[in-house]
Amino acid sequence: MTSYQLIIAGSLAIIASYLFSELSKRTSIPSVLMLIGCGAILGQFYPLDQTALAQPLEVLGIVGLVMIVLEGALDLEITRKKLPLIKKSSGMALIGLIGSVLVIGFILHWVFDMKIGNAFLYATPLSVISSAIVIPTVEHLGHDKKEFLIYESCISDILGIMLFYFVIGLMHNTNYVQEISKFSLNLVLTIVISIVTSFGLIFLFKFIKTKVKIFLFLAILMGLYAIEKSLHLSPLILILIFGLMLKNNQMIFRGALANKISRMELKLMENNFHIITRETAFVLRTFFFIVFGMSMVLSSLLDLKALGISIAITALMFLVRWILLNIFGKGLGKPLLSIAPRGLITVLLFYSIPSDLVSPNFPDSIILYVVIFTSLIMTFGLIRNQPKTIKEETELTEQIG
Repeated sequence: MTSYQLIIAGSLAIIASYLFSELSKRTSIPSVLMLIGCGAILGQFYPLDQTALAQPLEVLGIVGLVMIVLEGALDLEITRKKLPLIKKSSGMALIGLIGSVLVIGFILHWVFDMKIGNAFLYATPLSVISSAIVIPTVEHLGHDKKEFLIYESCISDILGIMLFYFVIGLMHNTNYVQEISKFSLNLVLTIVISIVTSFGLIFLFKFIKTKVKIFLFLAILMGLYAIEKSLHLSPLILILIFGLMLKNNQMIFRGALANKISRMELKLMENNFHIITRETAFVLRTFFFIVFGMSMVLSSLLDLKALGISIAITALMFLVRWILLNIFGKGLGKPLLSIAPRGLITVLLFYSIPSDLVSPNFPDSIILYVVIFTSLIMTFGLIRNQPKTIKEETELTEQIG
C-alpha cells in the first residue's frame, strides 16, 4: 500500500470506530467486538504476518493501556463516603483474579497436561478484566455502578500484570522466599516512587509556560513507565496514582501545599489531561483491536476441543464472579454480574509470555473465544438490564454505603 492509501485506511478506521461507538450506545454491543470483526474481515483480504505484527501490537497495547488507565483514574473521585465502594471493588478485583487463576489454572493443567506453573501463567491473562472494554461501555450506567466497575477493572489490570510477572519470576527462580521478598520490595518501592513522581509532575506543570505541554507530560509518563518496567517494577501504579492525585487534588494540595499551586491551575491541568487521554485512548484502542482482528487465524476457531474448554472456562469465571457479588453485596445489581470482559490486557499478556515458557499444548484460539464470549455475555447483560431510575440508583448507593 502507498503512503496515501495508509492515511486513507487509518482515517476510515477512526471514522468506523466512532460509528461503532455510537452504535454501541444504542445496541449495547461493545464497539470492541465490531472492531475485532472489522479487522478479521480485512485480514481475509490483506493477510498479515503474525510474527511481524507481534511487536507493533504490543506497543499499541502498552500505550493504549496507559492512556486507558489514566483516563479511568481521572474519572474516579475519592471521598470518605466512597470508601466502602472502593473497598468492595478492590476486594472483587483481587479475590476475583486469584479465584479465576486457580480455577482456570487447574483446568489447563488437567486438560492440556501443562505444568502447574505454566497453567497458572496462562490462566492469568484469561482472569484479568479489561478496563479497555469496561470504561467506554459503562458510560450510560448509574454513577455508583460506573465507578465500581472502573475501579474494579483498573485494579484488575494492575494486579493481573503484577501477578503475571510474579509467576514468571517464580518459574525462573526456584528460591521462592527470595522472589517473594523481591516482589514485596519492588511493590513498596513502586508506590513510593509513584507518589513522589506524581507530586513532582504536578508541580512541574506550574512552571512550564509553553502552550504545548500536555504531550510533553505524556511523554514523561510513558518514559517513566518504560524505565520502571525495565527495572521490573509495576509502572501502572504510577499512572493510577498520578491520575487519582490530579483528579482529587483538593485532598492532596491543602494546608501549606495549597499555596504552592492554585486550584485554577490544577483544574486546567486535569481538564487538559482528560481531553487528551480520552481522545488518544480512543485512537489507540481502535488500531489495537483492528490489528488484533487482522492477526487472527480464523481456521483456529474450528478447534472443537478449544471451543468446549473456552465455554467451561467462561462459565467458571462467571460462577466465581457470581459468588463474589453475593459475598460483597447483593445490592450491586444484575448488570455487574455480566460486565467482566477480557480484552486488551489478555491479548497483551499472552503475547508477553517468554519463549522458554510457551506451551505448545495450549490452543491460541482459547484467547479469542474467551474475549468473544465475555463480550457477548456483557452485551446481553446490558441489553436485559437497562439503567435504573434515579430512585433505584439512590437505593443502590445506600446499600453500598
